Amino acid sequence: MNNPFSNKSDKSSQAKAQSQTRGNTFDPELNPNTFEDPEFKPDIEEGNPKHSASSTTNSTKDLEEIAKLARQNSELIGDLQRTRADFENFRKQVELQREQAKTIAKHATISKVLPLIDDMSRAIKAHPDLLAPVQKTLDKTLKALNLTPIDSNPGTVFNPEFHNAITMEEGDGDKEVIAEELIPGYLYEGEVLRAAMVRVKHQ
Repeated sequence: MNNPFSNKSDKSSQAKAQSQTRGNTFDPELNPNTFEDPEFKPDIEEGNPKHSASSTTNSTKDLEEIAKLARQNSELIGDLQRTRADFENFRKQVELQREQAKTIAKHATISKVLPLIDDMSRAIKAHPDLLAPVQKTLDKTLKALNLTPIDSNPGTVFNPEFHNAITMEEGDGDKEVIAEELIPGYLYEGEVLRAAMVRVKHQ
């Protein structure tokens, strides 16, 4: 004979066992919103003060590094500008020295020709009618050499910048004028190549 109380007890035990089994088994379909994985640990927790301090420190270091690079860049630009200015000054100085050397060489070359020009000038003064064609040739030669005779005609006011007084004659006045040109003087490209040798008198 079956015991009705025994069947009820077995069913109750089975239901209890199933309930415990369901409690230990994860079923996302039953309650997906309450699932929490105990093994999951986020790398960064929102609002973590340690993480905020670390980020601030990194940002400060980045700004300092940028400022350092900016200073270095500014220094390099300054060095480059100074080097460029020094090179430009050096280039100008070399160019000036080169032009001065050319001028000195030209002066030396033309100065060697002056004695010949002096001889021709004296010959022309001694025989102006006979050597008139030579005077024209001499004028063309002086122009080609960029030589300009210094005005030393009698009565011209004495100028120590262009004239070299060999003798000084006393006179009634205080004005110094040229009495006679002894050796002509010349300008080369506007500069005195040789001052004129003259006699000066007061009038």
